[in-house]
Amino acid sequence: MQVNSGMRSVFAVAGLLLLAGPSPVHAQESAAQPSSQSLLRLFNDSGRVSVRSFVQEFALPLRSAQLGVHWNNERVTIPGISSPAGSQEAVDAITTASRPIAGNPYEDFVKTRNEITGDLTAGHKSASYYVSSESDYLAQQLGATFDRDFRDNQLNLAIGTSFGWDDIQPLRNAAVQAPSNTKKTLHWNAVATEVLSSTALLRVGVEYNIVEGLQHNPYRNVFAGGSHVPERHPSHRERRDAFVRFHQYFENRSSIKSGYRLYNDDWGITSHELGGSLSQYVGHDAAVTYEYRYYTQSKADFHRKEYETLSGVDGYLSGDYRMDALASHLFGASLRVDLHGLAAGHRLMERSALWLNYQRYFNSNNYSANILEAGLDFRFR
Repeated sequence: MQVNSGMRSVFAVAGLLLLAGPSPVHAQESAAQPSSQSLLRLFNDSGRVSVRSFVQEFALPLRSAQLGVHWNNERVTIPGISSPAGSQEAVDAITTASRPIAGNPYEDFVKTRNEITGDLTAGHKSASYYVSSESDYLAQQLGATFDRDFRDNQLNLAIGTSFGWDDIQPLRNAAVQAPSNTKKTLHWNAVATEVLSSTALLRVGVEYNIVEGLQHNPYRNVFAGGSHVPERHPSHRERRDAFVRFHQYFENRSSIKSGYRLYNDDWGITSHELGGSLSQYVGHDAAVTYEYRYYTQSKADFHRKEYETLSGVDGYLSGDYRMDALASHLFGASLRVDLHGLAAGHRLMERSALWLNYQRYFNSNNYSANILEAGLDFRFR
């Protein structure tokens, strides 16, 4: 499920790190019983941007299907400009802002986003609807998947598609005035999952996206030709990637997950992502997980550190560091505890599990972030 936002520099990075979901060590819930999961996410980066996200998920089995509902309330706080009023640093911060500076730019800017996803699964088919709303951005998406089992259920092949349409209405009182716009995304994927043995699983897949419309930050200016001009990215983008993942369980109640992803688009960006995690039960009721991910990419064809003319490169200009060449690292550790071991016989505790997760992200473009997650799972009986 894609998450879209007018504040590209905040939500895209936060989404990349946070939407991986809860701790990799997760109890397998029965599809035949309702379940609920609550999650609190706290994010802060080297620019002192903070994100508080509260997620609530429900799974409800029906007669011949299952209904899932996901709700996320996200509050983003961008600190006000700290440089003295009238100084060149303050002027630069305002004129190249990547967020709407409404009112006093020296005060914190706060933005709230709400998203809801509903998905209905019946046998080998599923359908979903997603909507995300904030003050200047409305995103919607419809999706569908279909899968089949082969070779005595040892091989599963799945295909999926989705179509998203976004309505972008930049705030009129922002420092950078931008017109209303739209964006549409058409997505396809195909995934094959092979059971290699009773303890090993292999998954390979490909994805393809066509994106049309506004794909830059409508609030960001770029320094070009001796002045500040609005950022502008191409309105068309084709994105494709292929991935492979391997999972292995060991008799000492540990498991490893490893994966590689190759990405390429028609903007000139090619990326490689390699990562893995190790999970280990500690006693009967607790498990720890350690993870690492390395990512590297080339720059977009139109990205430059400095632009000599107002027209940039073929009419395109970018102040987004994610369009530049970069390398990044992500380290993480998590702890999950089934609470029934702490209070045997207590009906509420027997159905609950608590987990904590911390991640540290940094890249070669002088950007870093800390992500802290706390979650509570509850199983109805």
